[in-house]
Amino acid sequence: MKKILFSLALLSLASQTPASVKIEEELYIIGQKPEIVRELITSGSVEVDHVSSEGFELYGRKGLSQYLDSKNVPYFDMKAVNKLAFADYPSHAQITAKLQAAAAKYPSIMKLISIGKSVKGKELWVMKISDNVNVDEVEPEFKYISSMHGDEITGREMTVGLIEEMGAKYGSDSEITEIVNNSEVYIMPSMNPDGSERKQRANANGTDLNRNFPDLSATNGNATAGIEIENQHVMKFQSGRKFSLSANFHGGTIVANYPWDSTYDRHPLDGLVQELSLSYAELNPEMSSSSEFSQGITNGADWYVVKGGMQDWSCFFYNDLQITLEVSHSKYPDYRDIPGFYKSNRNSMINYMKQVHRGAGFKINRSTISGTVAIKQVSPVSLNLGSYAFNSSEFYKVLPEGQYSFTVSEKNKAAKEITVFVERDKVTSNGNYTVLE
Repeated sequence: MKKILFSLALLSLASQTPASVKIEEELYIIGQKPEIVRELITSGSVEVDHVSSEGFELYGRKGLSQYLDSKNVPYFDMKAVNKLAFADYPSHAQITAKLQAAAAKYPSIMKLISIGKSVKGKELWVMKISDNVNVDEVEPEFKYISSMHGDEITGREMTVGLIEEMGAKYGSDSEITEIVNNSEVYIMPSMNPDGSERKQRANANGTDLNRNFPDLSATNGNATAGIEIENQHVMKFQSGRKFSLSANFHGGTIVANYPWDSTYDRHPLDGLVQELSLSYAELNPEMSSSSEFSQGITNGADWYVVKGGMQDWSCFFYNDLQITLEVSHSKYPDYRDIPGFYKSNRNSMINYMKQVHRGAGFKINRSTISGTVAIKQVSPVSLNLGSYAFNSSEFYKVLPEGQYSFTVSEKNKAAKEITVFVERDKVTSNGNYTVLE
């Protein structure tokens, strides 16, 4: 629950801000100054982020600080703070070396993939982790992405640590082994390596990547026009996979944020996305005991509205349920504190990955089949969840616990109806799939 921060009127104005604002100054406003920021938001010249009872972040073009000085608004320059804190963090080259070393050490379960390059030519690395890593198996697909904001670095270090631990403990840790054997896991530690190298939020073009995805209300749908190259690579990557559960890591506070971000309407599976958020928050001591967010979770728009975010894009265009994880109050905590952050989040990261098995799907024993599947929940409640497209003869969706009817339709074929059951906290061998002829 938000401890109100901006007035509802100001939040409404923030929701009207264009998806991408050129970022040249990164400032933290101390206290609440809605009367000052109102005109900036109305003009579309700033972005607001991480609203709290202590203040908020404000991003915009050069001259923003000069304007705030003229209005006697107290603030500090976040980039200056980042430069001091960043000194001990690994470079992109060092992160690359760590990932390459893990892939070389655990080749039976790890495969390092580049999905493209950043504006400045840095590889956008993704680690695939699965027991048959060189085979595209029919298994539930899960994804973690971190540091799309270059100055929110804790998640990058945590996801690299998670990759290394999964490699080291595969075969000895039953929970990790079960996930690797029965899922396809993809982990991208750094979506914005240029921003991290520059110690800034935006990419090298000054664009906030988490305001640059196609929005739910976009008139041109899921198109790449006007989209930054890093986001285009993620969009292409997503379109070629069948992810059904994801999360992206940020910093600036500690909370699990669930969709929608861009509208006050509730997600069709609002209860489920809250449960998924709790599956992460409840195992993180600081998150679960938050004094600002009840149980350590929040609806995105209830906190503050974000247009063009990856979370909503993933859910809306791909039925890939995604939450946003804020994992450190400081964006660049002292590097010596990273092991502590990993310890606080380790069980949450593992538990959230397991939730991809809270679902059901089907596989057609004929290649390249596409069609639709209508999903109805039969029990414990009766609910029509709508119709979803599928391709490549495969479909899987994370769902609330219960019994479901799937009506599978393909062109020039009679529809087939199957009954599926979804259970919580159960990892099914290679996923809960029904095979269709």
